[in-house]
Amino acid sequence: MSASDRWCPQPLNCTETYGTLTVAGVPLQGPAWCAHDLSPLYDSPEFRGQNILVERLAGRVSQPVVVDETDYSLRVMFSGATDQDGNPWNDPAGGLLYNRLLFIETFIKPIQTGVTSSLTSELDFPLPSGSIATYQFESQPLKLSGFTLLPGAYARAVLEFRIPVPELVEVGP
Repeated sequence: MSASDRWCPQPLNCTETYGTLTVAGVPLQGPAWCAHDLSPLYDSPEFRGQNILVERLAGRVSQPVVVDETDYSLRVMFSGATDQDGNPWNDPAGGLLYNRLLFIETFIKPIQTGVTSSLTSELDFPLPSGSIATYQFESQPLKLSGFTLLPGAYARAVLEFRIPVPELVEVGP
């Protein structure tokens, strides 16, 4: 790789992401932005409930433990080389800022402005057998934080979102 290649923006290579995530019909993997590591979504959800003391009973009594809303954080990389459709930008620095604005308008503004309370999301991930498992759920993208500019019209940030309805519906393997 030459020095000029290192500083010239390229579309993101989003081939190894441990699955694909689509929110409101828009993929989080593409040439303008990419959530590279979806593995946090495979963690267990938060639970509500605990052991409590009850008067006149010896020991502790358990309250029912139920799945609760869960917050997740995904690292997202941005590129100013192209738009989300793969069309090149004439000005990579301006393209990077536009891609960030489009990301926020697409995923975060509908929740912040009250247009909707959640967005339909779909997580596809490969199984060892080679087939793909698909889960559908509602999510609330909350904010894009830590937006850090990198050399070559790239940036990184963290997408924080909540899954308010923890029941995942398996569509099929």
